[in-house]
Amino acid sequence: QEQLAEELGISRQAVSKWERAESSPDTDNLICLAKLYNVSLDYLLSTDESLEDIKEQKVTEEDDPIAAIAIFVIIIAYILLGFLCDLWHPGWIMFVFYPVLLSTISAVKHKKVSEFLYPVFVTCVYLILGFLIGWWHPGWIIYVTIPVFYIIAGMIDKEK
Repeated sequence: QEQLAEELGISRQAVSKWERAESSPDTDNLICLAKLYNVSLDYLLSTDESLEDIKEQKVTEEDDPIAAIAIFVIIIAYILLGFLCDLWHPGWIMFVFYPVLLSTISAVKHKKVSEFLYPVFVTCVYLILGFLIGWWHPGWIIYVTIPVFYIIAGMIDKEK
């Protein structure tokens, strides 16, 4: 990553985001990559995805009405928990569940288990165990399930 970033005059983080499919290189960087690796742009841009899948990926979660409804429900639930049960402090954990909910929707939509944000989910569970039952010390053990989840998710996604 560092060598490629240096060669292209960009940050290592940008290369990392490309590898994780969090962003895509711009046109200038695509041209540089093609020249650097001595391949055509067509080769770099080729995909096995269908046109429908590509179109679906262009729609972001922010455009998804389910996401807007979810954040609204979370805000209402937080206010109710705060006023009715005086759980303002631990109630904020619900806002961490928002990306978990979005990743669940995305995983179901794209039929890819590995899109589920399991580490964020585990963190939510850990915070709940800590705040509500005081299991800070034994609760950390759930973090060891993260690699197991991604191994299993990878096998499931590969089968599809």
